[in-house]
Amino acid sequence: MTPPPGEIPSEVAAAWALQRPPPGDRIGAPRGGPHPAPTALVLGDPAPHLPRALAQTGYALTRWHRDLTRGQICAPWPPSGPFGEVWVRMPRSSREAAMLLHAAAARVADGARIHLYGAGREGIRSSARHFPEGTDPPDTLLIKRRCRVLAATRRAPPPRPDALDSWEVRAPVDWGTGARDWTFYPGVFACGHLDAATALLIDCLPALPAGARLLDFGAGTGIIAAAALERGAPGAEAVLLERDAIALVAASRNLPGATLVLGRSAAAVPGPFALIVSTPPIHAGSAQSLHTVEELVREAPAVLAPGGRLLLVAQRRLPIARILERTFPLINTIADRESFRVWEAGRNQP
Repeated sequence: MTPPPGEIPSEVAAAWALQRPPPGDRIGAPRGGPHPAPTALVLGDPAPHLPRALAQTGYALTRWHRDLTRGQICAPWPPSGPFGEVWVRMPRSSREAAMLLHAAAARVADGARIHLYGAGREGIRSSARHFPEGTDPPDTLLIKRRCRVLAATRRAPPPRPDALDSWEVRAPVDWGTGARDWTFYPGVFACGHLDAATALLIDCLPALPAGARLLDFGAGTGIIAAAALERGAPGAEAVLLERDAIALVAASRNLPGATLVLGRSAAAVPGPFALIVSTPPIHAGSAQSLHTVEELVREAPAVLAPGGRLLLVAQRRLPIARILERTFPLINTIADRESFRVWEAGRNQP
């Protein structure tokens, strides 16, 4: 069966891992008697194909993902190792690719290999520039199914400190009440700016009463929650639910008093909430899925207070209204701008 498009690079990398010589047959591998299994670290790949192939060829495997993903370490920064080799799945942005390749180079010794794999549409053909100083120019190991597997040998430690904070991005953000300095990191949603969908949703936010609780689902760096608290009465509380551990670090810098939850499900956060807001993630890599929206809509009634409301923003071409109608009897379109629309849903009158 053909894997989903987002999994094809992992399948191609697995093909290379299976066809190369076993660890004990490689140049420089230890000889003469039993030795510990070679170690490999896979960064940012939710698909099973490459990890399965590495395990099959005798590696002790560690998997890390910044997004909460079953069977993987989810943390703001990869485990320190050291590892015999590191494999990096080509990420969403060039700056994130540079960040992960620096982290990879910090987790191997001189002479070890750092791999990068991804699809042509993800920028893998021009990715050699993302490898850090201290590594050889990468070799192309395999080209298959419009994907590539690259590898570079480390010759010296990478130039940046091995820490997430060395990749902090500071940029001004203004949602209508004045610019403020905001913290981002590579790979977070709308890194370095306020996107149009979020700005539209902020324009629709009601004033929270004193003591009201807000759930920001897929909170990112915390911009919507910050705007809601700013226009609400004193004593309002914000809970930020986010599946990206790195985005939550940014949110902790931007809203030090908020409650931060690493997770994917609204049902895992104790209610009740007067308001749930979200710019729900629609894309997983290049693929589009409404699964997260559907799950949020199903779970929202259980954590909404009586009279509570759910506010969603998404592209107007998406069938959000049909999804909301399965669960909520009250649905309104409250804003339309450019290609985006804001829907409000509730179960009873406030």
